[in-house]
Amino acid sequence: MEAIRTIQNAANGEIHLQLPRAFWGQQVEIIVLFSPSLEERTVSPVKKSLRGALKAHANPDLIPQEGTAWAAEVGDPQ
Repeated sequence: MEAIRTIQNAANGEIHLQLPRAFWGQQVEIIVLFSPSLEERTVSPVKKSLRGALKAHANPDLIPQEGTAWAAEVGDPQ
């Protein structure tokens, strides 16, 4: 499947799309989506760290055991 994505203003209810030669004479599916203009879209900032993301699920009683949890579970290789 090959796709073309373009954003255009619908002037007088019309849009114009020049198809690649490979599409000529072929059956194509046209899907029209309305979405806010690019200027109106808000992009949420990308977090660079997940540190603290699970803080709401933390058990405060187990926090002191975190330093030795791995060795206690899988055994100390020493």
